Amino acid sequence: MLRRILLAIGVLVLIVVGAFAAVIAFNSPPTPPVLAAGNSIPGIAQWNFAELPKVQTLKARDGAPLNYRVYPGRPDRAIVLVHGSSGTDVSMLKLAHALQAAGASVHAISLRGHGGSGTANGDVSYLGQLDDDLADLVKGLGLDKPGVHRTLMGFSSGGGFTLRIAGGRETRLFDDYLAISPYIGQDSPTNKPNSGGWAGVAVPRLIALSMLAGAGLPWFQDLPVIHFATDAKPSNTRTPVYTFRLAASLQLGQDWRAVLARIAAPTTIVVGANDELFNAGQFKPMLQAINPRIDVTIVPGGTHLGMIADPPATMAIVAAWRRLARD
Repeated sequence: MLRRILLAIGVLVLIVVGAFAAVIAFNSPPTPPVLAAGNSIPGIAQWNFAELPKVQTLKARDGAPLNYRVYPGRPDRAIVLVHGSSGTDVSMLKLAHALQAAGASVHAISLRGHGGSGTANGDVSYLGQLDDDLADLVKGLGLDKPGVHRTLMGFSSGGGFTLRIAGGRETRLFDDYLAISPYIGQDSPTNKPNSGGWAGVAVPRLIALSMLAGAGLPWFQDLPVIHFATDAKPSNTRTPVYTFRLAASLQLGQDWRAVLARIAAPTTIVVGANDELFNAGQFKPMLQAINPRIDVTIVPGGTHLGMIADPPATMAIVAAWRRLARD
């Protein structure tokens, strides 16, 4: 009898393990239809890309390149500016110019896995590597000098990354934080289903890999889990697919409420009232319950990508930065 019970348990374990392995191996992210609201910046066809500063590079601690562009301004007012999902520093041109005109020295960066930074498009080498890269950038750019007021500013996924840093182990890297239309979490009231159609997520694979990571097993984290709603191919200008470890390194994580609650540095969120990916009206009530110290500004008429391109939105962001930096 005991032998039969043990045999049944063994068979059940094999079935569960086999199903778990099948989910990881075969559940790839779906490719959603192209979504203009996440894929095309308003007015970008008329941009003068000759205005882009020359791309520069420094080496991360593992020797990989980290690319950035500098929009020089006051040396004591530094902003590290982070792009959104699938993009690069180039997408931040108009916002960088607006901040530069307000006096800031803007360092627009391309995160590892984007824009030629790192060693592979859409991937990092380990969970949390983006945090380490940011520390390397601050030091390598000389922003850690006394007398420099440092602001981390990010858009969309980069806004979520900004909040991740504000509530994480590297929070002391910056004096304050500004998140533009940030991605908070899949189960956040601010998030529309699949981010308004922008993200195709391999949910079973994501859950399985999260369980492995939670158990301290960094297996299969180079597998893709998100495909964005763009028909762009992987290149130095676009990153359409994220691996598990890149996505997890950008996000606040499953305990996003605890991360937000830990934020003590001055922090502001700016979001457009007509954001197509997120529920703009949910940011204030959500944060009032979790961390009322985080300020929220709603820009009337602002759309998602319009926040980094339309003058009324960029001016609202400049005003929010000035309040933070006490300029």
